[in-house]
Amino acid sequence: MSIQTVTTILTSEDQMQTQLIAATEFARAVDAHLQVLALAVGMDQSGIASSALDAIPAGIGMEDSVARAKALGAAATAHLAKEDIRWNVEPFASPAGIVSGEIARHIRFSDLVVLERGAKNTAYVQMKTLAETVLFDADCPVLLLPEDYQMAAPPQSVMIAWDESAAGLRAARLALPLLTQARAVHVVLIDPPKDAPDRSDPGGAFAQFLSRQGIKCEVSVCNRTDHSIAGTLKRRATELDCDLLVMGAYGHSRLRQAVFGGTTRDMMEDADVPVFMAH
Repeated sequence: MSIQTVTTILTSEDQMQTQLIAATEFARAVDAHLQVLALAVGMDQSGIASSALDAIPAGIGMEDSVARAKALGAAATAHLAKEDIRWNVEPFASPAGIVSGEIARHIRFSDLVVLERGAKNTAYVQMKTLAETVLFDADCPVLLLPEDYQMAAPPQSVMIAWDESAAGLRAARLALPLLTQARAVHVVLIDPPKDAPDRSDPGGAFAQFLSRQGIKCEVSVCNRTDHSIAGTLKRRATELDCDLLVMGAYGHSRLRQAVFGGTTRDMMEDADVPVFMAH
């Protein structure tokens, strides 16, 4: 098992010097093909832009969106022409009402989507809605990079946030190509329930699963010392000098996360290390 196709989704030329460079460096590090989607969202025939990706600027009409997608694709092509990796650029425009499905269709054969968090403004909102589309509609993992972060080599120190969830296990399975190359893997549990199946050996069964994949790991149990689980995870990642965090995304519904907050949202907002997420 390996990562063969990495995708990144561009919505503006501002991302050429940040997200595209980061995705290129990551694809080079894992020797993968880079697929670049140059996306422009337009109004549908009714003129109503109603979708989870409304945060992405929509053109007045589809003709304008097609032109913007082509221009963005041309800029990405010019940027990648000097690179020594395998790549392709796919400009596409979509009415807002069906854009989630169109993104899912374009990335259905991708192993991983690389996105950059961006500043806490419109760029961040766009990233969050794109990440949710990739995780839920395309059923694909996301590697979320901090702003201006360059991952020039496979991560050497990885932390797995293990919470016994199906999402957490799926994230670990999909991250195996990166975990097998890491020098150190740390499994961190935060306040595991006392009635958990492996309460006598927290994380033991999961560590055995990793061991059978040829991955040695260290398991640690932490108490929540910050105001949130996300805060504790970020502090622990800093203490362990990790350069990647693997975790399940959206253990609760998106609506509950939006209303009450949650670990996924908090990690998306300001994690200092790259975060590999799967749902």
